[in-house]
Amino acid sequence: MDLKTLLSQKCTVLHQQDANGIALIVKESAKYRWFEYGGTSTQSLMNKSLSEEILMPVYQSLLLFLLFKSSPLKILNLGLGGASIERALATISDLLLTSVDSSQVVIDMAKRYFNLPPSVEVFCQQAEQFIEQTDALYDVVLCDLFIGEHNPKFLFKEDFYQQLAKIMVANHVLMINLQADTDEQLIHALLALKAVFPYIAFMEFDDYSNIVIIASSHEIPEQAKLQQQLANFTLLDFSCFLNSSLEQAIEKMRYIPRAK
Repeated sequence: MDLKTLLSQKCTVLHQQDANGIALIVKESAKYRWFEYGGTSTQSLMNKSLSEEILMPVYQSLLLFLLFKSSPLKILNLGLGGASIERALATISDLLLTSVDSSQVVIDMAKRYFNLPPSVEVFCQQAEQFIEQTDALYDVVLCDLFIGEHNPKFLFKEDFYQQLAKIMVANHVLMINLQADTDEQLIHALLALKAVFPYIAFMEFDDYSNIVIIASSHEIPEQAKLQQQLANFTLLDFSCFLNSSLEQAIEKMRYIPRAK
Protein backbone atom coordinates (compact mmCIF):
# COMPACT_ATOMS: atom_id res chain seq x y z
CA MET A 1 0.00 0.00 0.00
CA ASP A 2 1.43 3.37 -1.10
CA LEU A 3 0.88 5.62 1.91
CA LYS A 4 1.79 8.75 -0.04
CA THR A 5 -1.03 8.05 -2.48
CA LEU A 6 -3.41 7.27 0.37
CA LEU A 7 -2.63 10.47 2.24
CA SER A 8 -3.13 12.55 -0.90
CA GLN A 9 -6.71 11.31 -1.27
CA LYS A 10 -9.72 13.09 0.12
CA CYS A 11 -10.41 11.95 3.66
CA THR A 12 -12.63 12.64 6.64
CA VAL A 13 -11.58 13.08 10.26
CA LEU A 14 -13.72 10.72 12.37
CA HIS A 15 -12.17 11.33 15.75
CA GLN A 16 -9.46 13.40 17.39
CA GLN A 17 -8.24 13.11 20.96
CA ASP A 18 -5.25 13.87 23.13
CA ALA A 19 -3.36 10.72 24.15
CA ASN A 20 -0.69 11.46 26.74
CA GLY A 21 -0.01 14.84 25.21
CA ILE A 22 0.06 13.55 21.62
CA ALA A 23 -2.76 14.03 19.11
CA LEU A 24 -4.45 10.81 18.01
CA ILE A 25 -6.55 11.32 14.87
CA VAL A 26 -8.76 8.70 13.18
CA LYS A 27 -9.30 9.31 9.45
CA GLU A 28 -10.98 7.53 6.57
CA SER A 29 -11.30 7.69 2.81
CA ALA A 30 -13.94 5.95 0.71
CA LYS A 31 -12.12 2.60 1.05
CA TYR A 32 -9.72 2.82 4.00
CA ARG A 33 -9.55 3.84 7.64
CA TRP A 34 -6.41 4.57 9.66
CA PHE A 35 -5.14 6.65 12.53
CA GLU A 36 -2.35 9.18 12.85
CA TYR A 37 -0.31 9.58 15.97
CA GLY A 38 1.35 12.92 16.54
CA GLY A 39 0.28 14.15 13.11
CA THR A 40 3.09 12.33 11.27
CA SER A 41 2.86 8.58 11.86
CA THR A 42 0.19 6.72 9.88
CA GLN A 43 -0.80 3.42 11.50
CA SER A 44 -3.20 0.50 11.27
CA LEU A 45 -4.50 0.93 7.76
CA MET A 46 -7.80 -0.95 7.46
CA ASN A 47 -9.80 -1.93 4.37
CA LYS A 48 -13.34 -1.05 5.47
CA SER A 49 -14.92 -3.76 3.32
CA LEU A 50 -12.43 -6.50 4.31
CA SER A 51 -11.21 -5.52 7.76
CA GLU A 52 -9.30 -8.78 8.45
CA GLU A 53 -6.96 -8.12 5.51
CA ILE A 54 -3.50 -6.87 6.46
CA LEU A 55 -2.34 -4.25 3.98
CA MET A 56 1.05 -3.16 5.27
CA PRO A 57 4.01 -5.53 4.75
CA VAL A 58 5.50 -4.96 8.21
CA TYR A 59 2.34 -6.25 9.88
CA GLN A 60 2.04 -9.14 7.43
CA SER A 61 5.57 -10.18 8.37
CA LEU A 62 4.75 -10.14 12.08
CA LEU A 63 2.45 -13.10 11.39
CA LEU A 64 5.10 -15.12 9.58
CA PHE A 65 5.08 -17.62 12.45
CA LEU A 66 1.82 -19.03 11.07
CA LEU A 67 3.85 -20.64 8.30
CA PHE A 68 5.72 -22.89 10.72
CA LYS A 69 3.80 -22.98 14.02
CA SER A 70 0.82 -25.34 14.24
CA SER A 71 -2.35 -24.50 16.15
CA PRO A 72 -3.62 -24.53 18.79
CA LEU A 73 -1.56 -21.55 19.85
CA LYS A 74 -1.70 -19.16 22.75
CA ILE A 75 -0.53 -15.75 21.53
CA LEU A 76 0.36 -12.53 23.36
CA ASN A 77 0.39 -9.27 21.40
CA LEU A 78 2.21 -6.40 23.11
CA GLY A 79 0.87 -3.24 21.49
CA LEU A 80 -2.75 -3.19 20.32
CA GLY A 81 -2.76 -0.08 18.15
CA GLY A 82 -5.56 -0.23 15.59
CA ALA A 83 -6.10 -3.99 16.07
CA SER A 84 -4.72 -5.09 12.67
CA ILE A 85 -3.20 -8.24 14.18
CA GLU A 86 -6.32 -8.97 16.19
CA ARG A 87 -8.69 -8.75 13.22
CA ALA A 88 -6.54 -11.09 11.15
CA LEU A 89 -5.94 -13.72 13.82
CA ALA A 90 -9.61 -13.76 14.82
CA THR A 91 -10.33 -15.46 11.46
CA ILE A 92 -8.22 -18.50 12.41
CA SER A 93 -9.57 -21.23 14.67
CA ASP A 94 -7.63 -22.68 17.62
CA LEU A 95 -5.83 -19.42 18.39
CA LEU A 96 -6.24 -17.77 21.78
CA LEU A 97 -5.12 -14.14 21.65
CA THR A 98 -4.37 -11.73 24.50
CA SER A 99 -3.43 -8.12 23.74
CA VAL A 100 -1.82 -5.51 25.96
CA ASP A 101 -1.73 -1.74 25.49
CA SER A 102 -0.75 0.95 27.96
CA SER A 103 -3.33 3.47 26.68
CA GLN A 104 -7.04 3.22 27.39
CA VAL A 105 -7.55 5.87 24.70
CA VAL A 106 -6.01 3.53 22.11
CA ILE A 107 -8.05 0.54 23.34
CA ASP A 108 -11.30 2.54 23.14
CA MET A 109 -10.35 3.72 19.64
CA ALA A 110 -9.71 0.13 18.49
CA LYS A 111 -13.10 -0.96 19.78
CA ARG A 112 -15.04 1.95 18.28
CA TYR A 113 -13.34 2.46 14.93
CA PHE A 114 -11.22 -0.59 14.09
CA ASN A 115 -13.47 -3.62 14.66
CA LEU A 116 -11.54 -5.06 17.61
CA PRO A 117 -12.89 -8.64 17.83
CA PRO A 118 -14.79 -9.31 21.08
CA SER A 119 -13.00 -12.66 21.40
CA VAL A 120 -9.69 -10.90 22.13
CA GLU A 121 -8.85 -10.37 25.80
CA VAL A 122 -7.33 -6.90 26.21
CA PHE A 123 -5.41 -5.53 29.19
CA CYS A 124 -4.68 -1.84 29.73
CA GLN A 125 -1.23 -2.12 31.26
CA GLN A 126 2.43 -1.40 30.62
CA ALA A 127 4.02 -4.32 28.77
CA GLU A 128 6.78 -4.76 31.36
CA GLN A 129 4.26 -4.86 34.22
CA PHE A 130 2.05 -7.39 32.45
CA ILE A 131 5.02 -9.68 31.78
CA GLU A 132 6.12 -9.52 35.41
CA GLN A 133 2.64 -10.23 36.81
CA THR A 134 1.05 -12.78 34.46
CA ASP A 135 0.94 -16.48 35.33
CA ALA A 136 0.09 -17.48 31.74
CA LEU A 137 2.49 -19.11 29.28
CA TYR A 138 2.48 -18.28 25.57
CA ASP A 139 3.57 -20.10 22.42
CA VAL A 140 4.09 -16.87 20.48
CA VAL A 141 4.69 -13.29 21.59
CA LEU A 142 4.29 -10.39 19.16
CA CYS A 143 5.95 -7.13 20.10
CA ASP A 144 4.80 -3.95 18.37
CA LEU A 145 5.60 -1.35 21.01
CA PHE A 146 6.16 2.28 20.11
CA ILE A 147 6.27 5.62 21.89
CA GLY A 148 5.45 7.95 19.02
CA GLU A 149 7.75 6.75 16.22
CA HIS A 150 10.32 5.10 18.50
CA ASN A 151 10.54 1.82 20.38
CA PRO A 152 10.81 1.99 24.17
CA LYS A 153 14.38 1.69 25.45
CA PHE A 154 13.79 -1.67 27.15
CA LEU A 155 13.54 -3.37 23.74
CA PHE A 156 17.30 -2.88 23.44
CA LYS A 157 18.13 -4.49 26.78
CA GLU A 158 18.68 -8.14 27.65
CA ASP A 159 16.70 -7.95 30.92
CA PHE A 160 13.43 -7.49 29.05
CA TYR A 161 13.97 -10.60 26.93
CA GLN A 162 15.06 -12.65 29.94
CA GLN A 163 11.78 -11.75 31.64
CA LEU A 164 9.80 -12.39 28.45
CA ALA A 165 11.27 -15.88 28.04
CA LYS A 166 9.89 -16.81 31.47
CA ILE A 167 6.29 -16.50 30.22
CA MET A 168 6.85 -18.55 27.05
CA VAL A 169 6.57 -22.31 26.53
CA ALA A 170 9.64 -24.38 25.64
CA ASN A 171 9.09 -24.25 21.86
CA HIS A 172 8.47 -20.52 21.52
CA VAL A 173 8.68 -17.74 18.94
CA LEU A 174 9.02 -13.99 19.43
CA MET A 175 8.19 -11.55 16.60
CA ILE A 176 9.32 -7.92 16.98
CA ASN A 177 8.62 -4.80 14.95
CA LEU A 178 11.79 -2.80 15.57
CA GLN A 179 12.70 0.76 14.65
CA ALA A 180 16.44 1.20 15.27
CA ASP A 181 17.59 4.80 14.91
CA THR A 182 21.24 3.81 14.36
CA ASP A 183 23.23 0.70 13.41
CA GLU A 184 24.66 0.71 16.94
CA GLN A 185 21.17 0.57 18.41
CA LEU A 186 20.26 -2.34 16.12
CA ILE A 187 23.37 -4.22 17.21
CA HIS A 188 22.43 -3.66 20.88
CA ALA A 189 18.98 -5.14 20.22
CA LEU A 190 20.33 -8.17 18.35
CA LEU A 191 22.96 -8.86 21.03
CA ALA A 192 20.31 -8.62 23.75
CA LEU A 193 18.09 -11.06 21.86
CA LYS A 194 20.96 -13.42 21.07
CA ALA A 195 21.73 -13.77 24.78
CA VAL A 196 18.25 -15.27 25.30
CA PHE A 197 17.09 -16.77 21.98
CA PRO A 198 19.48 -19.09 20.10
CA TYR A 199 17.86 -18.64 16.66
CA ILE A 200 17.34 -15.21 15.10
CA ALA A 201 16.41 -13.94 11.65
CA PHE A 202 15.28 -10.53 10.46
CA MET A 203 13.66 -8.85 7.48
CA GLU A 204 14.13 -5.37 6.04
CA PHE A 205 11.68 -3.47 3.84
CA ASP A 206 12.27 -1.18 0.86
CA ASP A 207 9.70 1.46 1.81
CA TYR A 208 9.85 1.26 5.60
CA SER A 209 12.63 1.90 8.11
CA ASN A 210 11.27 -0.82 10.41
CA ILE A 211 12.69 -4.32 10.54
CA VAL A 212 10.89 -7.42 11.74
CA ILE A 213 12.90 -9.81 13.90
CA ILE A 214 12.12 -13.48 14.51
CA ALA A 215 13.64 -14.89 17.70
CA SER A 216 13.06 -18.54 18.52
CA SER A 217 14.03 -21.35 20.84
CA HIS A 218 14.12 -23.68 17.82
CA GLU A 219 15.59 -23.45 14.35
CA ILE A 220 13.73 -21.07 12.03
CA PRO A 221 12.76 -22.70 8.70
CA GLU A 222 14.79 -21.83 5.63
CA GLN A 223 13.41 -19.35 3.11
CA ALA A 224 12.53 -22.01 0.53
CA LYS A 225 10.37 -23.86 3.04
CA LEU A 226 8.61 -20.66 4.11
CA GLN A 227 7.90 -19.77 0.48
CA GLN A 228 6.48 -23.25 -0.07
CA GLN A 229 4.20 -22.91 2.96
CA LEU A 230 3.09 -19.48 1.79
CA ALA A 231 2.17 -20.89 -1.62
CA ASN A 232 -0.04 -23.49 0.09
CA PHE A 233 -2.19 -20.88 1.78
CA THR A 234 -5.55 -20.10 0.20
CA LEU A 235 -8.07 -17.29 0.57
CA LEU A 236 -10.04 -19.46 2.99
CA ASP A 237 -6.97 -20.01 5.14
CA PHE A 238 -5.67 -16.51 5.60
CA SER A 239 -6.39 -13.76 3.12
CA CYS A 240 -3.86 -11.27 4.47
CA PHE A 241 -0.98 -13.54 3.42
CA LEU A 242 -1.90 -13.47 -0.26
CA ASN A 243 0.35 -10.55 -1.03
CA SER A 244 3.58 -10.39 -3.01
CA SER A 245 5.15 -8.10 -0.42
CA LEU A 246 5.37 -11.02 2.02
CA GLU A 247 7.11 -13.14 -0.61
CA GLN A 248 9.61 -10.32 -1.06
CA ALA A 249 10.13 -10.03 2.69
CA ILE A 250 10.93 -13.76 2.95
CA GLU A 251 13.40 -13.43 0.08
CA LYS A 252 15.25 -10.76 2.07
CA MET A 253 15.40 -12.69 5.33
CA ARG A 254 18.82 -12.78 6.93
CA TYR A 255 19.72 -15.46 9.45
CA ILE A 256 22.14 -14.83 12.29
CA PRO A 257 24.35 -17.89 12.84
CA ARG A 258 23.91 -19.72 16.11
CA ALA A 259 26.88 -19.44 18.45
CA LYS A 260 28.80 -22.72 18.79
